[in-house]
Amino acid sequence: MDKESQKVVSSLKETFHKLDSLYDVYAKSVGLNFITILVLQLLDDSLQVYTQKDVCEKLDLPKQLVNSIIKSLWEQGYVQLKEAKDRRNKDIIVTDKGRVYILNILKPLTDAESAAWEGFGAGEILQCANTMEKYARAFEHVLQETQKAIPAALIR
Repeated sequence: MDKESQKVVSSLKETFHKLDSLYDVYAKSVGLNFITILVLQLLDDSLQVYTQKDVCEKLDLPKQLVNSIIKSLWEQGYVQLKEAKDRRNKDIIVTDKGRVYILNILKPLTDAESAAWEGFGAGEILQCANTMEKYARAFEHVLQETQKAIPAALIR
């Protein structure tokens, strides 16, 4: 990669970090952490019922972390846990109280996201989404190949 492209990539990395930081700042402002916000966003899909295993897989999070978040939501009455079809997992059911809570937490965030995008045309938004999706697929492929080449002695 040439020097100019390296500068652009470095700037893009800084932008990713800035976005992560902004979401983290918002999460802290409502007394949560960023990972809990991600879980709430997933659970906000009222058409889908998730198990803790589903949440772990969908968000690529450790089982213990998801369990801790779901347990906290359950203790506060925001979710119920019902036996799933396979009996080894429990379905996470968002309660009415939980729906109100999730709305109160996520609406200001989604409103802010929408307001930020208002200055962009639909074509720009689509181009950004397509470019990021293409990059994610390429990076995933290259990273998988890179991981295969890591010497076993370096892996703990």
